[in-house]
Amino acid sequence: MPREGPWAREAISTPLPARSSRGPCNNRNWGRRRAADGHPKPYGLKHLEIGNEERVDENYFQKFKGIAEAIWARDPNIILVVGDFAYGQRIKDPFHFNGAASRITTLVAQQKILQLAKAHNREVWFDVHVGSDGPRPDFGGTFSYIDALHKLAEGAKHRVVIFEYNAGNHSLRRALANAAATIWVEQDGRLPIVTSANCLQPDGQNDNDWNQGLLFLNPSQVWLQPPGYVTQMLSRNYQPLVVKSEIENSTNNFLDVCATKSDDGKTLVLQIVNANAKEMSLPLKIFGFTPGTRLARVQTLSGSLDARNSAAIPDSIKATSVDWKRGLEHGETTVTFPPRSFTIVRF
Repeated sequence: MPREGPWAREAISTPLPARSSRGPCNNRNWGRRRAADGHPKPYGLKHLEIGNEERVDENYFQKFKGIAEAIWARDPNIILVVGDFAYGQRIKDPFHFNGAASRITTLVAQQKILQLAKAHNREVWFDVHVGSDGPRPDFGGTFSYIDALHKLAEGAKHRVVIFEYNAGNHSLRRALANAAATIWVEQDGRLPIVTSANCLQPDGQNDNDWNQGLLFLNPSQVWLQPPGYVTQMLSRNYQPLVVKSEIENSTNNFLDVCATKSDDGKTLVLQIVNANAKEMSLPLKIFGFTPGTRLARVQTLSGSLDARNSAAIPDSIKATSVDWKRGLEHGETTVTFPPRSFTIVRF
């Protein structure tokens, strides 16, 4: 939503439907307006977030309760999302902790929201954010927050989601953090949705310290930044099932790996982040999967940590793809990962 200013007033200057005796939210008026705008059928809204990066306390709960009960009375299938914030430290006691970006020290309000959802037999989601300035992600107490809500839920249907990987840059540094964060989420398995903040960014108009767009645009062109390529790579190689994967004898925190496979078991995808400044060659062992061809598709994004793309050179850093004659004898081979890289190997 635009900040206060003349542009905000212009953005809402279009005439709205006339009020009726039934009030400004008359479904007929808004339905006619939607149809006139070219969408005759209802939008089928499934999720609605109440606020963003809020201080989830008693005041928030009271507002959430009023909104939730009004919405559920009209459409019980809408899943409401709590606009929570970030948790910088591990939560051991859900009623006594520190490190929350909103400065709350208890999850009492979250507990009340869960109780409200249970009383109405509805599902609620909680949106928390994590840092991806890079090259390593900062999840803080996110996973312990999920644990804490599970303890407080007492059967209330709920999920935790991440609607913002947040950073102050759009370079390879953030790209590696986004990739590693997604690997951590896949390995954990409890977060159904994760997204990266600030997809679109007008070039040269970044005055709020969140210079983190995945895709830049100006009046004549659009181009991807390194974290945008990470999103593209993950999307094009998505597989629904996570396979057990581990790094043996690892003595550093530079490597992250996740393996996924297709429902029919015919496609295996490996995701590897090498945040090290050095190239790494590692033995690769695969059990329980036999590739159907001798070629594997390898996509790689690598470069200096501060590498990013400009309007003058929009493809200075981008993902590259090659066909690899894998030589996977008896399920074993050696793979080399460039320094500061995100690699996807698709068998």
